[in-house]
Amino acid sequence: MSQIRYETEADMAAYLDPNFGHGLQATYTRNGVNTSINLILNEEFLELDDGSGVESATPIAYCRSVDILNVSQGDTLAVSAYKDVNGNVLKAASNYKIVNVQKDNKGFTALVLEAN
Repeated sequence: MSQIRYETEADMAAYLDPNFGHGLQATYTRNGVNTSINLILNEEFLELDDGSGVESATPIAYCRSVDILNVSQGDTLAVSAYKDVNGNVLKAASNYKIVNVQKDNKGFTALVLEAN
C-alpha cells in the first residue's frame, strides 16, 4: 500500500528561504498590521476576465498558508527585489494588492496580485 507524504512545515520553510531556497522576503499587511514572510513570486499567464481569450502576465505569490492565516482580497504585499546569485537586480522591489486567494489545502496558498 502506498503512502502519501506531504511536505513538513520545515520543508516548506526551507523551499521559500531567500538565502538558501527559492524565496523572496516580503511584508504582508492586513488591517495595518505588518508581518514578514517568505514567498515565491512568479509572472504567470492568465486569461483576461473579459472572455476574449487574451492572456496577460499576472504576478502570483506562493507562500505558506500558516504565514497568512486570515488573508483576503485587498490585503497588500511589499516584495523585495529579485536578484541573481551575483546580487544584480533582475526585478525591483514592488508593492501589490491581493486580488484573489487560492488555498491548496496542503500548506500553500497562491495569491493573485495586482501592482499597487
